[in-house]
Amino acid sequence: MFKELTDSLNKITDKVEDYGLSTAEYYKLRVFKSVMKGSISLVNLLVFGSLFLFVLVFLSIGAAFWLGTFFEHVYVGFLLIGAFYALLFLLMFIFGKKIIEEKMLYKFSGILYDEDDIEPKAKAVQEVDEYQDILRNDTRAEERLKEMNL
Repeated sequence: MFKELTDSLNKITDKVEDYGLSTAEYYKLRVFKSVMKGSISLVNLLVFGSLFLFVLVFLSIGAAFWLGTFFEHVYVGFLLIGAFYALLFLLMFIFGKKIIEEKMLYKFSGILYDEDDIEPKAKAVQEVDEYQDILRNDTRAEERLKEMNL
């Protein structure tokens, strides 16, 4: 009777250790997945941002020269393009901070937290239910429980 009880307790401690290890591995994988998604997003931002910046620079230079020929002085075109970017910067500084923060939080929360991930609490409940089913199906475990409740 004590041997069976000791075996049952050893099985329970083994299951708890396995659960702890699997939970730790789950969080390691989740952190790795989040870091990789963030890294990929950063690389994409740098690549596409730098390409966009090159396009914007050449379009700005072209527009400055075109405006310069329109106003008959090249420096006027560059001053107008500079004033346009200064105005755009000022508007973004005044009105754009909140919009940018919201979009960044929404984007990165979507990267870090997937809806298809199983919540740890739900996973724990699922594992406890599976373990209880195993105990219910094990007739020797039922006999041991009955002996303990004498």
